[in-house]
Amino acid sequence: MRSLVTKLTILLGTEYQKHKRMQKEVALLKDELSTMNALLEMLEDIDELDPLTREWRNQVREAAYDIEDCVNNFIHSPTKNEAKVGFIQEIIQRFKSLRARSKIAKQIDELKAQVVEISNRHDRYKLDDYISMSSYVVIDPRVSALYTDATSLVGIKGHVEELIKWLMDGNKKLKVVSIVGIEGIGKTTLANQVYCKLDGQFDCKAIVSVSQKPDIKNLLNNILLEFGEQRLSDSCDVRHHLNEIRKYLQSKRYFVIIDDLWDTSAWEVIKCAFPENHH
Repeated sequence: MRSLVTKLTILLGTEYQKHKRMQKEVALLKDELSTMNALLEMLEDIDELDPLTREWRNQVREAAYDIEDCVNNFIHSPTKNEAKVGFIQEIIQRFKSLRARSKIAKQIDELKAQVVEISNRHDRYKLDDYISMSSYVVIDPRVSALYTDATSLVGIKGHVEELIKWLMDGNKKLKVVSIVGIEGIGKTTLANQVYCKLDGQFDCKAIVSVSQKPDIKNLLNNILLEFGEQRLSDSCDVRHHLNEIRKYLQSKRYFVIIDDLWDTSAWEVIKCAFPENHH
């Protein structure tokens, strides 16, 4: 929908401002669609929608498709001028044609009425209240995994002991272990149990969660916070974050858990924060 709003903005350019009535209709259409787009983006964060909200969302999408088809047909319709012209120049030529202006004006009127009705329907049924209410119940499932009772997972005790034995074998080289498996088998709970069991064995510890679309700077800042350090400014680049963590860990024995890491390329960056200091 953002591309559609951009196209409507182009149609409100200087040449189009000569046609005051059409300018007003397109401006209203653009404003309505901008608001609807913001609401659609909010709905993307809600896992399950009730039937009413889902139907409204579908109507907005259908209206957007209709409007984009109309705008594209107008912009790319054939002209008598065979010379190749740019995108903006072509739009200007269209509006010099009275017939084209009349046709697009009628279509814009119809589309504006359709969008306004969808917008009114949104207000009538108070969908904002539902969206606001729903936004408070979107819970990261990894949070509950941190507090899952380990006794409810069959065989976890043996895995905990095995990991602890491997981590504490006396070898002071940097160790990296991956816990892999399908969702829901207890990977986070296993890592958390090891983390708790090794309390007091390291100079500093951290446990942080990533996501399928990792924000590397935010993750590195969270590691610093876990160590009790200050969060770095967002203006600092990733390399500065990595250097600060390395500096802090240089003479320390440390234990860090990176939970829910999906992207190997993200790990290639994150691992640069952890120095081989033989502790």
